[in-house]
Amino acid sequence: MQIKTVQVHNFRSLVDVTFHLDDYCLLVGANNAGKTNAIDALRTFYDTHKFDAKTDAPKEGATGDECWIQIEYVLTSEEYETLKDEYKIGDNRLRVRKYLKGKNKGIFALKRDKQWATEQFYGAKNVQQGKLGDIIYIPAVSKLDEHMKTSGPSALRDIINKIVGKLVKSSATFQAMVQDFSQKMAEFQEEKTDEDLSLRGLQNDINDRISEWDTEFRLNINPFSETEIVKNLVSFDFHDSQIDDTLPAARYGQGFQRHLIYTLLTLASEYKFERKPSTKKEFRPNLTLILFEEPEAFLHPPQQDVLCRGLQLIGAQEGNQVLISTHSANFVSNNSDNLSAIIRLRRQQGKTAVGQLSEEERKQIFEDNQEINDLLNISDTDENRNLDMEGIKYFLWLNPFRCGMFFANLVLLVEGPTEVAFINYLIANGCVDGPAGGLFVLDCFGKYNIHRFMNLLGCFGINHSVLYDTDKKNEKNLNLAGLICRSHNEYTYKVEAVEPDIERFLGISKAPDRYQKPQHLMLQYHQDAIASDKLNRFVALINGLVNQTEPENG
Repeated sequence: MQIKTVQVHNFRSLVDVTFHLDDYCLLVGANNAGKTNAIDALRTFYDTHKFDAKTDAPKEGATGDECWIQIEYVLTSEEYETLKDEYKIGDNRLRVRKYLKGKNKGIFALKRDKQWATEQFYGAKNVQQGKLGDIIYIPAVSKLDEHMKTSGPSALRDIINKIVGKLVKSSATFQAMVQDFSQKMAEFQEEKTDEDLSLRGLQNDINDRISEWDTEFRLNINPFSETEIVKNLVSFDFHDSQIDDTLPAARYGQGFQRHLIYTLLTLASEYKFERKPSTKKEFRPNLTLILFEEPEAFLHPPQQDVLCRGLQLIGAQEGNQVLISTHSANFVSNNSDNLSAIIRLRRQQGKTAVGQLSEEERKQIFEDNQEINDLLNISDTDENRNLDMEGIKYFLWLNPFRCGMFFANLVLLVEGPTEVAFINYLIANGCVDGPAGGLFVLDCFGKYNIHRFMNLLGCFGINHSVLYDTDKKNEKNLNLAGLICRSHNEYTYKVEAVEPDIERFLGISKAPDRYQKPQHLMLQYHQDAIASDKLNRFVALINGLVNQTEPENG
């Protein structure tokens, strides 16, 4: 079983949102966009977070009085066969809704007649714990003890329980140990203290005093059970080989602790055991949903890359799904070959909105991007005409640096590294006032690709402005300018051009080589070769692009 679609209605800032899940998905966006709210909505559905109307109902913008979370699952053929007929809506789908506030609280399924059931799903109030899979939640700030305790639920205990549970039933060593324990305990009960006291004597003394009741008291020492082994007999420590001593987990850094939590999570997903076959047709779907907040915390970039790939492998295993919330551009970049798995959240007037690329939108973007091939008279046999090439280009371009655009409130699209270097320098020196929430200046690899990034940012709901050079006013450049204007979307704030290029706009000489353009411009600036009136005009132009309060009309 796998979650395909999640809809949330009136839960905190998620007034009306829908997002889709793959094997492995990322929740990204600026701070306060609603990433934690999305995680907690799923936790509320699975009862690991208790809904409180005072704190979990929307503060503003609620539509109606009800609060609910709806999930649509796709089942395997075997799982769908065991599902109650009344819940079969076709295409191996199951749709359930959990009402948190309203007349009927609880979880209900959509019936095959497209009406919502009036009886709770399988008749149990908390049935989602068993009938809709399990959940593992790792918060952004968590203690290692929470994941390694053996006296209560934890990742370590779950792994040990699985192994011990199997061994108890099949191990000859365990059976011999239990038999030997019983024999030794029988002898132990007969042994006496210095005061001539024994457990057997205590039993006999009690029986002497209750004999008239025709009842016999028997004192037993039970053999250790599977539960007792894990709860009371299993312990662990950490041995530091450098100092040849045992240390508590708290003595290790947060990076080590975070990596150990991930290790337990990985092993928990890898240690799969066959479930006991059922003699009756019982709906028992196989799903473990892993919710991981900020997995990059305390890890340097190379470790983040390793963790990201590991989580992707966990999500790819049958019966697993992974959803993370992240502020790491590394994690986004590692997922750039599957753009549909990136869920970008943003806050609009107190409410969270979702930007996510559906498969249909992805294909449409790739087709729209191809318009430039006609403008440039690219031959039909050129590999740039292949739609798959568009995906490859995004994959190559969206490195960790460029993926910072997913976390900014405004992106300024420019032609190349010269503009990026100079504008960022002006921002750092207080000449340009960036918008609240942050500005990201994005190098588009030339004017030919600006429309590609406009199309992509539009689908993810990322506000952006555009700055480009007019260059020579020939047919090709006029066509490119027209393409940029036609790529204007609801998230395009403003488009401006410098004539004919940034060097002549600033009144400086061109670089001797195009690869030297960034350093040449910066040298001219540091040598005061840019006239103050021209510099002020450029600063005003950039401020106008990045301090728009709303998109201009396209």
